[in-house]
Amino acid sequence: MKTAQQRHEFGADAAYRVKLHPPLLRAMGLKRKISFGAKARPMFRLLYAARRQRGSRLDLFGYHPVRRMERELIVQYRREVEELLPRLNPLTLASAAKIASLPDMVRGYEQIKVRNVQRYREELTRLSDEFGENHRLDTLDKTASGSPER
Repeated sequence: MKTAQQRHEFGADAAYRVKLHPPLLRAMGLKRKISFGAKARPMFRLLYAARRQRGSRLDLFGYHPVRRMERELIVQYRREVEELLPRLNPLTLASAAKIASLPDMVRGYEQIKVRNVQRYREELTRLSDEFGENHRLDTLDKTASGSPER
């Protein structure tokens, strides 16, 4: 259904197409995007209505390995930050801030995201080691100066 503004701007006979490359079809070997015209509108309405199912057992897209990986990353990130907080001090603050900003690396779609997750995990390991070393140095410094550890 075209609005008056669409008819005015693009003409009465203008049509639109949505190009998608669904993961299911990609997994079956389709190498290009497919076009969906106005007849696909009911499908998009159904997908829109199904958004309320996200995260539930009825979320069919939630079973995809990339979606599972995303949910695991959230749990891993929260656990990592919760482990850092009790050991936070001025010497470890910079490393902790870098660790807290790591989720910004996890971008992209499908295989790009998987590669970025690998980079995220490598960087998390490196920064966690750096954080631990800074925490150890701060603890040694407090012990040597005689100040009590927090």
